[in-house]
Amino acid sequence: MRFSNEWILAFDFFNWAQTQTDYKHSPESYNLMVDILGKAKKFELLWDLIDEMKSLGDCYISFLTMTKVIRRLVRANMFKEAMDVFRGIERFGLSKDTSMLNILMDSFVNGDSVDHAQQVFLEFKDSLPVNTQTFNILIQGWCKAGKVGIARKIMEEMERHGCQPNALSYTCLARFYCDKKDFRKLNGILNEMKIKDCTPTVATYTTLMCLLGKSKQINEALEIYKRMNESDCAPETSSFNSLIFILGKAGRLKDAEEVFNDMPKKGAMPDEVTFNTLIFCYCDHLQEEKALKLLQKMENMGFKPDLKTYAALLKMSCSKKRMKLIYFLLNHMYNNNISIDVSIYSVLISGLCKSERVEHACSFFKEMISKEFLPQDGLYDRLREALEAKNMVEEKEKIEKLMLMAKKRRTVS
Repeated sequence: MRFSNEWILAFDFFNWAQTQTDYKHSPESYNLMVDILGKAKKFELLWDLIDEMKSLGDCYISFLTMTKVIRRLVRANMFKEAMDVFRGIERFGLSKDTSMLNILMDSFVNGDSVDHAQQVFLEFKDSLPVNTQTFNILIQGWCKAGKVGIARKIMEEMERHGCQPNALSYTCLARFYCDKKDFRKLNGILNEMKIKDCTPTVATYTTLMCLLGKSKQINEALEIYKRMNESDCAPETSSFNSLIFILGKAGRLKDAEEVFNDMPKKGAMPDEVTFNTLIFCYCDHLQEEKALKLLQKMENMGFKPDLKTYAALLKMSCSKKRMKLIYFLLNHMYNNNISIDVSIYSVLISGLCKSERVEHACSFFKEMISKEFLPQDGLYDRLREALEAKNMVEEKEKIEKLMLMAKKRRTVS
């Protein structure tokens, strides 16, 4: 279905395909069309399609079908309709179960309507077996809504039902206290987990490090990393990547390097994200030599730099007015079979304007137009302003003509 964002074309194609000899839509095709119509909020057509699926036999409407219907209804703020679908799920040849209940509640929580999730829970908790996931959905929803007191009461009810709060339950509370920058209570959550013999997972520690880093609480993030190392929960590559990013963003490059060098000793090997993250840190702080050495190490270890790698390196090169390095990197891209796209041209033109290498920015702008890329208006305006500042009137007129031609060409095509 190439037309998933164009529901009319997709629906016409779907109906046309159905008329072809010896062709019959599979349940997967129907499910995809249901999702497309739901995304476009064409629920009348969606229900017609569901009726058609019902007429084709039991195998067509499945748990997946109704999951798509429920999620699309909730995203359209049709909360009552979503609840009614679940209440009457038997008419679609399915049975109510805990998995479908959790899907409905999760949809409400993701749609910022934890009240509806709570309502569904209260309605069905005595007729359907609820599980740890059911309670965690509510805990997450109430924490997200800023009602940590209610989340705590849900945890108490969880225990009364014989479901023990797990690492995810506590992570929801910890996330809330991180967002509120209440680090005393955050430590209290971690201590409570220890008392209750609930071991934090890698995801718990990594989430907390990220949240603390986002709040610029670098020492607290390092304390979480220390706790992680002292526990039986070995950090994974993703954990190291997060910590390198946090330290680099804070300008603590030496600490970021130490974490990078520690990875193999702790049984975690760097991946593409690790290299890119540290390269970005070096580039942000204009550490050219270290960034290029790491690029070489990245390739020596069998990892290919991508557009984001080159964008960071080129942005740094523009800031340092290193034209030779820019052309070296562009050649490096070519040798790695990576084409220069709109994002790279934008980095070059914007960066060179900022560093007052306007003639080079013009050259890349012309090259961009020659490849039939249309620059964003903001980028074009930036170049025009830079040319005006340099009093390069003739070059400015050439750029304006090129942009006009490019826009006309785009309109015609």
